Amino acid sequence: MRGSADGRVPAPRALGDVVGRLSLAALLDEAVDRAEQAEALLTCHEDGEPLGSGEARRCLRLRVAFAELQRWVDELDLGGAEADIRDETSRLLAFYLHLLTHAFERDIGPAGRDRLAIRSRGPMTGAPATRLATLRERIRAAA
Repeated sequence: MRGSADGRVPAPRALGDVVGRLSLAALLDEAVDRAEQAEALLTCHEDGEPLGSGEARRCLRLRVAFAELQRWVDELDLGGAEADIRDETSRLLAFYLHLLTHAFERDIGPAGRDRLAIRSRGPMTGAPATRLATLRERIRAAA
């Protein structure tokens, strides 16, 4: 049997699909955990109260984590239903990245910016994190 140009034997497509599903499941595990952390940070922060240095560091770490997760999810080569789950996961990760980027921008941006377009004044509903958990269960069932 001949290998590829770089000396590796090409893996059958079925094996690649299994690896892709397992990778997506692992990324969803991490995404659900980070989403819960993000919602806790956003919920506990009082509107109008300056962001403390610890909260700012947590927010920055979460933003970096969501950006990395989104990059890894976008690089997965999946087809069919798994591709739909990957695409929805990517959109939810982008939502959290956007939310964390702009939820606290009043501390560094001009006063009076309308944050209601990003989230309501009340606590987060948990819907995006719940949706990530649902996607995780769907991909686990497929794997």
